[in-house]
Amino acid sequence: METMVSIIIPTYNRENVIERAINSILKQTYTSYEIIVVDDGSADNTKDVIEKIQDSRIRYIALQENQGVAHARNIGIQGAKYEYIAFLDSDDEWLPNKLELQMMKMLNASEKYGLVYCRMSGLLRDGKNRFVCPHQDYVKEILEGDLFKPLLMQNVIGTPAMLVRKECLEQVGGFKEALKCLEDWELILRIAKKWKIGFVDKILVEVHKSAGSVSTNTAWYLVARCYMVSLYRQEITEIGAMDKMKAEILSVAKDANLYEEIKELLTRDIEL
Repeated sequence: METMVSIIIPTYNRENVIERAINSILKQTYTSYEIIVVDDGSADNTKDVIEKIQDSRIRYIALQENQGVAHARNIGIQGAKYEYIAFLDSDDEWLPNKLELQMMKMLNASEKYGLVYCRMSGLLRDGKNRFVCPHQDYVKEILEGDLFKPLLMQNVIGTPAMLVRKECLEQVGGFKEALKCLEDWELILRIAKKWKIGFVDKILVEVHKSAGSVSTNTAWYLVARCYMVSLYRQEITEIGAMDKMKAEILSVAKDANLYEEIKELLTRDIEL
């Protein structure tokens, strides 16, 4: 019998795309899973769309008010029945062999490995050109194994690309709900500090950028970056990356007319 997986889909007012996301799971070659849809206070017909999908593996959890994607994912983690957890955003899709290839990698890895991820791809905002994450030029040596230091500099792991041991999420404490952006990067750093990370070198996730996505909020992005600098100030300094990182953050802040505020925030120890 295949090892079971809990798949968590947080959603908020995505009646037009949630079925596509769920169907991409139902088409998986790996079939031993439950799907936990956590509806983060939707005001549209998301519930009706989900209830029309006839599959006993789907569980629907409705939250009374919108509290953000990190909270919704944490609710899903708490309700997950199985020892392996995967995530899919409600506007994205998995390719059919995503779960099978990742579970094969995970089950063949030692217990030192807490997370396995894959490549993601999608259209850029220009609607014409495609991106691949991690970039195809990155050497595999920096995409697998002890990744804490490389991930301090840049996150290459998207939440929909992750398969993670539930015990890892429980030990590090799940997603930080006070973060409204980069909550995946912050969580992945905590995991990478304690466990090795495995990589399936294939594009297995199709990403769709939706209007109103939290990833488009520059102010929240900058606050999250400042928080992570505060959290890992010593480690960033030790690898000689502090000046480069501050310059990168301040360049974004300048374009957003937030230069002075972010410059001051970078000097502080931030608590959420």
